[in-house]
Amino acid sequence: MEELRTSRPGDEPALKALWKTAFGDADEVIDGFFETLYAPGTASVCLLNGRPVSAAYLFRLGDLVCDGRWTPCKLLYAWGTDPAFRGRGFGKRVLENALERAAVSGVTALCPGSPAFFDRFRDRGFRTTFYAREERRDDDGRPLSGTVTRVTVRGYAALREELLHRRTHIDLDIRAVEYRDRLCRASGGGLFYVVADGARCCAAAELAGDEALIRELIVPAGREDDAAALVCRALRRKKYTFRAPAGETGAGAPSAMLSAPLPPSPDPAPWLGFDWPWQNFTDK
Repeated sequence: MEELRTSRPGDEPALKALWKTAFGDADEVIDGFFETLYAPGTASVCLLNGRPVSAAYLFRLGDLVCDGRWTPCKLLYAWGTDPAFRGRGFGKRVLENALERAAVSGVTALCPGSPAFFDRFRDRGFRTTFYAREERRDDDGRPLSGTVTRVTVRGYAALREELLHRRTHIDLDIRAVEYRDRLCRASGGGLFYVVADGARCCAAAELAGDEALIRELIVPAGREDDAAALVCRALRRKKYTFRAPAGETGAGAPSAMLSAPLPPSPDPAPWLGFDWPWQNFTDK
């Protein structure tokens, strides 16, 4: 027997097991999501004989700040189906249900993982809105002037808003920042206040082997490499990848879509924030 509904209290163990089966994420990633961003009703779930076989999550990401207006923004995330049940339409039905729920109020963002998914959601009315500059470097050892200091979740959120106040962006819900902090700390990284040659910046960094992965770097244009290298050295790594807002020319790769077009804005590259990998598997 098939059932399509939103998640209920008590579904959490089965949903965590489905997530593990569908995506193979580490337990700290899954537990972190359920302990910070999840609540009953967050997921659209398809059950077969009482067992969840497909799910998609819709949660409050924060507020879209644009042209002096604040609009509630949700994120569609972690859409996946148990490999044993793919190809039977469960994922399609879950996605349709999540999109219907998303249309009720505010706007919805999503981060497609491939050009094909950008095309797929463009056909559903979503528009490519957010861009990011992502660069990978080896630390060349050049002299740098600056400091790197760990900050709390609320400290990071406040600094981030201060640095982004003139840019069209998502003012992240504190729970979204907390989730990212948990992922950063689990790898040995964290949230940081950075001063690079007098420029104030913030960075959220994870560690992967000998590399620092800076998932968000908010920094004045032209100071990205200095700030990223300072974080890399503070974390005792030799390589770094940073992800930052596109420059004033709008140069950067598409990173996310929005369910409604933005009003005319002088900002060429609105900023979503942390990367939210679009996990999914085609399920016709």
